Amino acid sequence: MHRATSSIAVADTQERVRQAPLDLFTRDGYQSTSLRDLAAHLGMQAGSLYNHIENKQSLLFDLMDEALDALLAATRSNIKRGRTREERIRLFVQTSLDFQARERKRLALINREIVNLSDEQREHITQQVDEYTRCLKCVIAGHANCAAPNNSRLDLLSGAIIGMLQGLHLWGSEAVRAPLGDQVEQMTRMINGAIGAATA
Repeated sequence: MHRATSSIAVADTQERVRQAPLDLFTRDGYQSTSLRDLAAHLGMQAGSLYNHIENKQSLLFDLMDEALDALLAATRSNIKRGRTREERIRLFVQTSLDFQARERKRLALINREIVNLSDEQREHITQQVDEYTRCLKCVIAGHANCAAPNNSRLDLLSGAIIGMLQGLHLWGSEAVRAPLGDQVEQMTRMINGAIGAATA
């Protein structure tokens, strides 16, 4: 019983150690948050943090990496359920907006704090973002899974769509008050319209 209780306590501490930097980095910024700040937020000594983390930069990277891994996995899985391009667009939009609703803080970190990663970490995150963009390119091209075609118009269109989806939560405070289903419907119609205009 003692061992089980101890395991639960360790897991709880590890979860708190992961949540604290997400809260503080989002609120105060990565550069303005020290390990001492994190330790104080957690109610522990700064030196004790090293029992749970490698360093502050690794915390930032892990927050981004885990979020993008989850987004990519959900996107790949969901768009495969669509039988037509229109259905896959809807599923892509739904997955994106659902992710943003749940992971708004992590999305803000990815957009704002990627400059604070090491070159190797930044390259990894950039590759994940590129892979996410490739998923959308494949959907626009009419396939659930494909090699992303080399097409400057498709590059521009996919970048604009992802920017529009992200901008809804970053800037569209009125729009995000609508039910998620309404957001998905409206954004899907707009995106299908944009795709139709760009590929006509």
